[in-house]
Amino acid sequence: MRRMRTRLTLAAAACFVLSLPAQAQIAPTLSGETGLFEITNADMLAAGRFSVGLSWSMWTLTAAPVPGSSPYPDDPLRYDLQRIGGSVGYGLMDRWEIVVGTGSNRYHADDMAWQGVINGHYRAGGFSHTEMDKVRIGTKILMNPTDPLRVALFGGISFPTQSMNDVNAIGTSRSDYDFGASFTSGWVTFQTSYLLTADLGTGTPSPYAGPTGYNVPNQWKNALGIAVPVVPNVFKAIGEINRVHYDGGDTQPVDYSEALLGGRFAFGDFTASGAVRIAIDRWAKYGSTPGSIGGLVQFAYAPAPPQPVKARVAPLKEEPPPPAEPVPAAPAPAPAPVVAPAAAPSEPAVVTAPAARPATSTTDEILFDAAKSRLTNIAKAILDGVALRLKNNLAATCVVSAWTDGKEKGDHAALAKARAEAAKDYLMKRHGIDGSRITTEVKGDGDSADATRNRRAVVSVTFP
Repeated sequence: MRRMRTRLTLAAAACFVLSLPAQAQIAPTLSGETGLFEITNADMLAAGRFSVGLSWSMWTLTAAPVPGSSPYPDDPLRYDLQRIGGSVGYGLMDRWEIVVGTGSNRYHADDMAWQGVINGHYRAGGFSHTEMDKVRIGTKILMNPTDPLRVALFGGISFPTQSMNDVNAIGTSRSDYDFGASFTSGWVTFQTSYLLTADLGTGTPSPYAGPTGYNVPNQWKNALGIAVPVVPNVFKAIGEINRVHYDGGDTQPVDYSEALLGGRFAFGDFTASGAVRIAIDRWAKYGSTPGSIGGLVQFAYAPAPPQPVKARVAPLKEEPPPPAEPVPAAPAPAPAPVVAPAAAPSEPAVVTAPAARPATSTTDEILFDAAKSRLTNIAKAILDGVALRLKNNLAATCVVSAWTDGKEKGDHAALAKARAEAAKDYLMKRHGIDGSRITTEVKGDGDSADATRNRRAVVSVTFP
């Protein structure tokens, strides 16, 4: 009954998280890198931008068998691992981020006639133990930010916090290494990763393994994730399926699959994520007693970079004063003749007309290489500024107009369309801008003497 109440509490917490309002959707994973729940994808922190994540997660796991021993009636030992963790990430460059994370682990098993090996430590019957998790330092690099299939490489080292002399410890007293790659196309991400454990015994005596315990197997994990923006910039539905395979070691748990089903809401610079974790193989083989349902809840903060638009608007506000000075000076040299023509009324019209334009629209220009529609790094930096304006004013709309140079090879109309669509796709996929707010136009060949300027797209943002 107590375990059932725990599951109901978990479900209620997940439902609460999934009921909050939001706007942004990029957030760290449980390990700290930007991504889904556990899957690292091609999303990145911008240079100079940071993220902070706090999470609670529970796995329902099965211990490894004890070599050379007679099985107990309820074998194998099945236990819960709950982790409260935190992470900090920082974007060193637009395509490179680093993370630091740690937390607290709680291991628990019911009092039943079973035994098993957890992280090389022998355990039997019921137990509960809480200890500090390892400190992990990781990094992620995005290899190709604009291709349809984006590839990210990541890895990390986890430093131990447990002593070999702590007989109650379940964590290991050695450093672990992990590395992997993820492949993202649209809403779908595939990830493969490998956790490499040192070939050393633990420091806890075990009845059948002597004073050192058992060597721990490595883990190879493959995962498929889908993140669907149900409400762009507000709610994203997320699903993951993970398959974990154990490799090496003195004794290995059974390979298993699990599913994570939930979503992520965002509000301003904050995100809230929640999911139900289902141990598929364990539920199919052993049923729901003890339970095979876990979950996670995560809150994250990732402030947006400062908006550069204000620097462009400020000079325009200073333009009205110069034409205002001649207005009182005009009557001085010739009182009667100068006042008679309607010169004075025309001056205020010149002062007021340009003042309204800076507040209603902005225009940016991006350039392309010859016969190419791929965005350059400079073009992406300009579009990053456009995205900030669209995010800060959800009623604003955008028009992307593209030109070609008459000397470029191929179908000029198709090339111009591809350039406009490249800019639109970048705003949608990189920044989560709703596609209905972006319109593309094909303008044909440019008439500039400079061929470089003919290969351009003009991005106009209109504010209501």
